Amino acid sequence: MTPTIRGLGLAATLVLVSTFTVVPKARAASTPSTAAYVYIQIQGSAGAVYGLSASSTGQLSAIPSAPWKPSGLIVGSTPTKFFSLGADLIHSYGIASNGAILSQLAEMPILDYDGSGCGGGSTGQDGAVLDHTGKYIYVMLEGNLASEDCVAYQSYIVNSDGSFLFDGDTELDWEPYGGYQAGLPSILGSESFAYSQYLYNSGPQIMGFRRESSGTLDLLSDLQINTPTSSGQGYVPTNPDASPAGNYVVIQLYPEDAPPGQLGSFTVNSEGNLSSTNTASNMPTTPFSSVTGTTFSPSGNMFVIYSNSGTGTGLGIEIYNFNGAAPLTAYKTLLSGTPIDQVAWDSSNHLYAISKSGNELYVFTVTPTSVTQDASWSIGSPYKMVVVSE
Repeated sequence: MTPTIRGLGLAATLVLVSTFTVVPKARAASTPSTAAYVYIQIQGSAGAVYGLSASSTGQLSAIPSAPWKPSGLIVGSTPTKFFSLGADLIHSYGIASNGAILSQLAEMPILDYDGSGCGGGSTGQDGAVLDHTGKYIYVMLEGNLASEDCVAYQSYIVNSDGSFLFDGDTELDWEPYGGYQAGLPSILGSESFAYSQYLYNSGPQIMGFRRESSGTLDLLSDLQINTPTSSGQGYVPTNPDASPAGNYVVIQLYPEDAPPGQLGSFTVNSEGNLSSTNTASNMPTTPFSSVTGTTFSPSGNMFVIYSNSGTGTGLGIEIYNFNGAAPLTAYKTLLSGTPIDQVAWDSSNHLYAISKSGNELYVFTVTPTSVTQDASWSIGSPYKMVVVSE
């Protein structure tokens, strides 16, 4: 049977179709435990949210009482709290023992604090990111207020009851740099540094941040990046992704800012500077002309890139073994030819991927020695996904 879940007051219907086949066993097996909860927002940054429970074997089942309507864009979650970003507020919600999103715990007006002059005013426009501990949330503000010549990264402490405490901000003025369109910070697993990028008149530029003991991100004004060279030409470094384990960052490197790019492994020193021993000849070249996004596995031993732009083999998921300071090595290609808009991991080796154009959620079990597809579910108009491990 195809379970149909109808959202109250929504014109669209979310339909989940499981293609996972259960093979009967000769003897009874124990019921798989819950490994993670998967939350998918549909129809945009203010859309309804549906939830799925993922078992330890990758099977999916709908969480009762969905859909939910948290305010704004979904941001992240811990096992007990769920977060979203609206036009001028950040919100926290409780989570039930079965993964259902409960009533609001707290909200905080982000435009009442330092950094508000750099932007805001549009639901989920700029975005926010939760740190690895779930105790800090960072909101990026850029454009749409009195000034559009800066970007601000606000820091908020998440208290045990779900309330927020403003903890400071760091700002970058565009005028001296000729920059625009910044990205969210990618936070190192040690929580000591974070990295992002912004577009510059002559190409992308990488920003680094030191995280103070209070949790505030401070801009590294003199960040140094030692990049390899390619046939005597310099690489343009873009889209830094910080490892959740160890002091490493993967950076996409484009010779003279032209695709295809290569993936370089960089080591972070005590000052936050980045250096690499990789060379043009041993770094892997990405199969995509345009990389939509990247992510590490929670253990930091695998790295994923994905693409929703291109044709044929220029779409899909590419998985690499991450080898610390040594070059990454290509491992597996998944869903070649399928546009992939977002991927996420849980801590039980499950990789989740959504395709907006295909209205599909895919689930794989990925280890350094094997990859199997566990399920695919049809889901109408997926926009953003949040995965939280149990």
